[in-house]
Order: sequence, then structure tokens, then C-alpha cells
Amino acid sequence: MKSILARKGFSKRRGVAAVEMALVAPLFMLLVLGIIEFGRYLMVGQLVTNAAREGTRMAISGYFTEEEVRSDIEDFVTEAIGIDAEKVSIEIETASGETIFDAEAKDLITIRVAVRFVDVTYLPILGEGGGGEDDPFVGLRENHDDAKWIAGISSMRKE
Repeated sequence: MKSILARKGFSKRRGVAAVEMALVAPLFMLLVLGIIEFGRYLMVGQLVTNAAREGTRMAISGYFTEEEVRSDIEDFVTEAIGIDAEKVSIEIETASGETIFDAEAKDLITIRVAVRFVDVTYLPILGEGGGGEDDPFVGLRENHDDAKWIAGISSMRKE
């Protein structure tokens, strides 16, 4: 005669699905978070490139000062990405070395816009903060290169 558990469809493999899920779920979540973080990286890269292009278009027109171009780029980046303006690096360079307003026609104007990766990441373990003796991620933060920037560059000739 079969036992009550055997008659109801239970077997010796009871609980195997829970163990498999416990082993696979962390790897799956790591994969999903990696995909999301990589997508964020690509999105921010495209946005800082667009900010550099928009700033360069303003600069080559000859109607805007360097401060106005910087302000417009900062506004674009802070609205699109959602970080503070002081965390945005903006470099404006002209071939003649003058300001963009005083540059002559056909001078090459280059604008580089960059943000640090740790300022735009969704993963809090890479961001600022934490620390202390009981912080489990202090080693990961120490090994993360703080100088990794996401940059966009645009060059155009002044009209």
C-alpha cells in the first residue's frame, strides 16, 4: 500500500524547485541589473553628446557668450540626466584660442561635456557614501576607478 504522500503526487524531490530558485535568482537579478546599468550608461552617453552638440550649435552662431552656452549645456544635462550642475564638466575650446564670441569665421569650436559614472549610476554601491568599519562595499568603492567619465564631444566651424 502506498503512503499518503505518494498517493497525492508528492515525491522525494520535494523542495527542489525552491533550492534551484535560491541558486538561480541571484544570478538572474545580477544579469538584469547589469542590463539596466549598461542601458543607463548608453543613455547618459547619448545625452551628454547631445548636450555637446546643442552647445556647439549655439557657439558657432556667434550670438551667444561662453557663459550662456555653459548655462544652456548645464540646464540640458541637469534636466535630462537629473544630476547637479556642478557635477558636469564642460570644456570649450576654439582653434584661435579666443572666446567663442570673438572667434573668427571658419574657426573650429570644440565642446566636451562629461559626467562621472559614479554620479549617474543606479547602483548605490558604486556611489558616494557608506564607509566605516561595517560597510560591506568599502572594498568595491576603493577599487572602483573614480576617474571614469562618460563624455560627449562635438566640433563645428563657426559661421
